[in-house]
Amino acid sequence: MKSNRKISPNERMYCIFEKNYTPFAINRVVKGKGNIEVETLENILKDVADIFPESRYILKGKKLVDSKVAPKVKVVKKEELGVNFEKLLATKIELEREVACEVLYLKEKDELTLIFRTHHAVMDGKGQGLWIEAIFKALNGEKIENSNSITTDYELLKKYGEKKASDIVTIDRYTPVSERVSFNITTPLSKLVVLDKKIPNLTARLIDSVHKLSKTKKNRFIVTKDMRDKFPEERLNTGNLSLPLYLQIEGESSWEKINKELINSILENRDLIYSPTEYNIFGRLPEFLLKYGLGRTIKKYNSKGLSASTSVVSNLGRLESKNYSTESFKAKDIYALQVITPLVPISFVMTEVGDKTFITAGYYKGNFTDERVEKYLEELKTELLNESDIFIEGGKEVKKTDIFQSIFSHMNSSKIATYSNGNSQTYQEIFKKANSLAHYLKSIGVDKGDKVAISTKRDNSYLISILATLKLGATFIPIDPEYPEERKSYIKEVSQSKILLENIDEYIKDENDEIISTTYSQDDVVYIIFTSGSTGKPKGVEITYGTLCNYISNCIEKYEIEDDVIFGFFTSISFDLSITAIFTTLVMEGAIEFFEDKIDAISLKKIFENSKMNSVKMTPTHLEIISKYSIERDRFKLVIVGGEQLKLSVAKKAQEQLGDRCKIVNEYGPTEATVGCVYHIYDKNQNYISEGLPIGEPLDNIDVILRADRDTGVGELFIGGDCLAKGYYQNQKETENRFIYIKGKRFYKSGDLCRINSENQFEFLERKDFQIKIRGYRIELEEIERKIEEIDGITGARVLPNSSKTALIAYYIGEVDEDKIKSYLKEVLPEYMLPYTYFKIAEFPLNSNGKLDMKKLKEMISTEEREEDITLNEKERKVVSIWESILEMRIPANRLEESFYELGADSLSIVRFISEIEPLIDKNGVESIITNPTLKNIIKYFID
Repeated sequence: MKSNRKISPNERMYCIFEKNYTPFAINRVVKGKGNIEVETLENILKDVADIFPESRYILKGKKLVDSKVAPKVKVVKKEELGVNFEKLLATKIELEREVACEVLYLKEKDELTLIFRTHHAVMDGKGQGLWIEAIFKALNGEKIENSNSITTDYELLKKYGEKKASDIVTIDRYTPVSERVSFNITTPLSKLVVLDKKIPNLTARLIDSVHKLSKTKKNRFIVTKDMRDKFPEERLNTGNLSLPLYLQIEGESSWEKINKELINSILENRDLIYSPTEYNIFGRLPEFLLKYGLGRTIKKYNSKGLSASTSVVSNLGRLESKNYSTESFKAKDIYALQVITPLVPISFVMTEVGDKTFITAGYYKGNFTDERVEKYLEELKTELLNESDIFIEGGKEVKKTDIFQSIFSHMNSSKIATYSNGNSQTYQEIFKKANSLAHYLKSIGVDKGDKVAISTKRDNSYLISILATLKLGATFIPIDPEYPEERKSYIKEVSQSKILLENIDEYIKDENDEIISTTYSQDDVVYIIFTSGSTGKPKGVEITYGTLCNYISNCIEKYEIEDDVIFGFFTSISFDLSITAIFTTLVMEGAIEFFEDKIDAISLKKIFENSKMNSVKMTPTHLEIISKYSIERDRFKLVIVGGEQLKLSVAKKAQEQLGDRCKIVNEYGPTEATVGCVYHIYDKNQNYISEGLPIGEPLDNIDVILRADRDTGVGELFIGGDCLAKGYYQNQKETENRFIYIKGKRFYKSGDLCRINSENQFEFLERKDFQIKIRGYRIELEEIERKIEEIDGITGARVLPNSSKTALIAYYIGEVDEDKIKSYLKEVLPEYMLPYTYFKIAEFPLNSNGKLDMKKLKEMISTEEREEDITLNEKERKVVSIWESILEMRIPANRLEESFYELGADSLSIVRFISEIEPLIDKNGVESIITNPTLKNIIKYFID
């Protein structure tokens, strides 16, 4: 067991600094999902303290003594930590009467935050990491490697180091941010920057970025260097073995040059050069003299605006989340809060976990304005990621119309407002029913700002329900009636809706002729659309009246929508494609044609051959399907395509088929940006160079930033301006994560990777996360995985799109029947989120980076071998081979007579199948194959 030991001069300096200024406690934050019981953690801390008695140290004079009292677990509330850990950073560990270490425990629902606190006089960041990892090893029942080393930094330096003159007198006007308000030493603050990627040579890149952003030509950095690298026998020493390495950068520089300088400094042992003068001062002078001397020195330099360095840079290295996890708790975010040092404007601490890089920046409150720090950290993040912000501002010509005023001005119109089930209704008839329903809603207590959930059929009743809600100034929440009852109930309850409207006929009985109406302010929430959520539950996006007015006004003007519009409506009411059809039409006093049929390749043919519509909004998949049909030329005026990437070949063929009169619009926009925010009108005369049609340019009053990699030109799209949602309903944390401020303006992090083409138009490339779109629906794969893992007997699940991203495949661990999984998911998830095939596996194979190894996963899947049926001819085998390639499954012999749809294909799958089979068949057979894709029918159209 380690003995009590004398405190080193360096460690004594920390204690003296703390007497005069802010705490010298190291705080490491571990956040994750799951739980660890408080009592269990307390017992483990006791056990680990027997191996690491330094966690029990207290200070007595100039000695650190084992108190025999184990570190405590303190259960805390979020407000006790303060915003950005302000209260925590101001809280000392009183080393003369408290043990050196403690653990703060914060539990919020299924998220657990553990904060490991250690006095810097006992451990450095690396040493604390050794103690923390030992705690998790003990929690997992693993053996803990022990070290009895009590060697201090000073002992190593006296034995192996070289003497030098003092560094403390190297003072200058170093500052990372020129707009410094104050030099006072006040409350320490911390800001967290998260990069969603690994940054090679992180220390050098951070120093280079700080230097580039600094207004001074000369910057001096203190880089903490771990002595354990030089002395392997001390690798388990938890003491303070991280010493300062000084690096000065002048004029033009680069991270490569800085990295070379860092490496040379280490090779030349400059990290082992020390000042005997400083060590003697801190080791020998009485405490009262040190306190007085430090106070005078720092006050003197601060009054002159001088600093010891631009910043302190500490890199704790790459951490493995598995070393901070247990069977019941999975660590996700791991980072350290910096110890803030007088005479240093900003301190940085870095950790790398998986594919994420966490950087905390610490400074004194009031030294810089909050706005300047936020801006600086955004600039720093951009530099580190080697990105440039390409800012494109939308036009200002479109003036926002008060759309509800326009819509309600038509209430007595005799024009036809809707076509549904072979019948038509006028505006006057629709509004009369809406007014009657509004009276009922008012009678049950619905008032301005209240929520009304709507889950009617896709017919007149949906429109009537929306108008009745709007008359009261309430917020409508569309819920697809095909959703499972559990999901509908959850959305109603979590949104606190006053009512769930399904069959409205029973409510439209009031003969009261009193007209109900109200007005909306720009910031009033008009509707909330619930989208798939990564937490396992759908999340609601709040859309305000001002942003809806801007979008609809843009649509009417940019897409040239007129009063003869008949807009087809066949998409899900939960899908915000429907917003375009409803509100543009009502403003222009046109008509909406409702289609109740479930939409697939077969019903689309019927709709497009027998409808009255001249305008429609749909997914690229729908457009590709109808391009295979014989549609009357010049009948359509407008086709808006959204929800997926539109291929150039599809747009070209559709234009030829529909005629030049038809405007084909490729519209892009996440729900959080109010339906659509970027658009491109297909031009057959434009020389497109990519198969993916551009998404174009922002609509008016909308700003877009492409945070592009300087080398590739590819980056994430940030959307701002008059289109942004208010946020996520009752989810402030997610709202703050996704809606951020850049240069003082609010933007939404889309998660979409784009680039700009030679025509200065945006091109969509792919997602940067696990969110995908299938059939236009946005899906968070984690939501499906969590639902599968709710089933007893399943210990893990992963859901992935197939190679063509047309359908979902589920992989799971557990002895559970596939039918049981399917049955349960149908009860809790919408149809579009259901995997079409399931594979049971023994474990999830991981690659060296800890990621799922897709190649090994596919190799692990055992599929049923089908004996070749001698009745299958060469053409049939070709068809079956394509089917299996698309569905990524082996089709059993007893199912070969089924249609492609019965085997699990959807609209996207049939489109892909037709694309592959088209060169082999008579083109006149395409429509027949789409509606009846069986082997027998397909073979009839093969060209001999």
